[in-house]
Amino acid sequence: MRRDILIIKDPEVAKLFADENRRQILHHLRHHELSTADLAKALGKSHSSIIHHLNLLKEAGLVEETRVKKKRNLIQSYYQSTAKRFIISYSLSDSLSGDEGDILTWQGEMTHKTLEGLRFFDIEVPDEDGGRVLELLSTCYLGQQKAFEEAVEQQVKPIKLERPVYRAIIRLLTQIRLSQNEEHARTIEELRKLLGRCSKRQSGGEA
Repeated sequence: MRRDILIIKDPEVAKLFADENRRQILHHLRHHELSTADLAKALGKSHSSIIHHLNLLKEAGLVEETRVKKKRNLIQSYYQSTAKRFIISYSLSDSLSGDEGDILTWQGEMTHKTLEGLRFFDIEVPDEDGGRVLELLSTCYLGQQKAFEEAVEQQVKPIKLERPVYRAIIRLLTQIRLSQNEEHARTIEELRKLLGRCSKRQSGGEA
């Protein structure tokens, strides 16, 4: 049975995601069961190139051969990803560097975009507070990611659940874990005070 979410904690496996071809293969196999010929056509790559990437992904446990079909004199192998969604663990942020680290740079980009986007919610963060807000956002994200991963790994039985139900359970367990995390509570409280002050500045409520 395919997993809904697979947390990647092995740095060598995580590095496989740095290659655009492998990311595209996983993207297609997350949604469809495809043959090597199907993948070669979809990605515009040679059959040998697809086989090379599939072997690496198969060895890492990210894809699996689901069936073999004989068509005329050709034997076609079909593949599917072992999970519907792959997530690089927060714990690998310090072990990946260079090109491999690119798969995690979106976290930094998201915190900056979050800071910039706050102005659309009547919150203008001044330059002197921007650095601290970014630090708090990053800490908040890591805490949420840790709690999320622990909630996902809490599942011990391969029970088939409807996706909305599964997601609701994961959200609930994540929130419970966060509510028990004192560091997360302190981070949220400092963010609340900082952003509240920034909101008052914009509206003229603070001298």
